[in-house]
Amino acid sequence: MLLKKLVLFVVLIGIVTPVVACGENVPPKGNHDAVKPAPVPASQQPVTAPPVAAPTTGPIVATKSGSSGALADRVVSVGLQDESANYVFDPGQLTFAKGETVTIELTSQNEFHSFTVDSLGLDVEVEAGESTSVTYTFDTAGTYDLICIPHESLGMVGTITVQ
Repeated sequence: MLLKKLVLFVVLIGIVTPVVACGENVPPKGNHDAVKPAPVPASQQPVTAPPVAAPTTGPIVATKSGSSGALADRVVSVGLQDESANYVFDPGQLTFAKGETVTIELTSQNEFHSFTVDSLGLDVEVEAGESTSVTYTFDTAGTYDLICIPHESLGMVGTITVQ
């Protein structure tokens, strides 16, 4: 009798747990229309032709699998992982020097992702299985929250530290 109750309890927990874990804020898998990135103010829109003599502050340009034409101090690769419902940035903690211009190469694993830092006006979308790069000059020291808009509630968050 006790064994039957234990088995029934385990089965019920197995049924209830996924239902409780999937809250209202989780977008359906494969449907990202309901989650839109915040608009980037006109003053922080990417420019396609930065001046050669003076580096530009902020986002320069995002391109599909290529370079933006801006000279970067270094290139950093970031994987947008989603295998086995484990949503993470790889690496999830990025550190840059104040004034450093960095090209960040973003590669999405199996799903649509974003690389969004609202406080820096940085918002790059990466389609499933594709790569995109963005070149950015980090002019202000601080720690910034990095999120994937469609998967933030699933733990796809990170930090960018500018020293």
